[in-house]
Amino acid sequence: FGEEISCEHGLFEESEVFEEPQEVAEEMKILQQKDFYLQAAKARQDAENLAVKLLATRAFTAVEMRKKLNGKKFPSHVIEAVITDFQSRGLINDSLYAESYSRSRWSSASWGPRRIKQALFKKGISQTDAKKAVNLVFRDGESDEDQESKLGMSKHSIDRLFVQASKQWLRSQGAPKETRKSRIIHWLQYRGFNWCVTSFILKKLESQYPS
Repeated sequence: FGEEISCEHGLFEESEVFEEPQEVAEEMKILQQKDFYLQAAKARQDAENLAVKLLATRAFTAVEMRKKLNGKKFPSHVIEAVITDFQSRGLINDSLYAESYSRSRWSSASWGPRRIKQALFKKGISQTDAKKAVNLVFRDGESDEDQESKLGMSKHSIDRLFVQASKQWLRSQGAPKETRKSRIIHWLQYRGFNWCVTSFILKKLESQYPS
């Protein structure tokens, strides 16, 4: 009997030894999962902090913000989560950005629809948002029945452009007429105005300033 008891006791101890590695493995798995979630949470927080810091300097499109965060090697799923969250909170708004940028370029540099659209596309703005923004800035909600609206611009926008073009026209007083015409055509088309608008402004300049 003594030997049997000793044998059974020995088997029990051996089973305990075999169970220990499994318990350790489970604990390691739990620790690894905790570490993963902590790292993911830290990456998300770091990405959000950087995005807020960037937005404090100026507005960003979703594409611009994505490039900035990608440059800091954040995981793609973290980047998309941050951008989606910021869009839902209105911190990133491509439509509003497009309108604000269009007004700024038009008022400060007299850029036309074509050049503004090209710049917006490079910033990742969709065709729909770019077109909507340009129409809001240049058409001012006027109907297409007006001559100016058929040019893609409201009367107010055409009048403003004419004032800016007049300054350029008068600066070249004394130069041959063809030279003046060439300069104003280049000035208008470089800024992104189509030939219809360019021709309209040129004829108005020649009529207003015949000498």
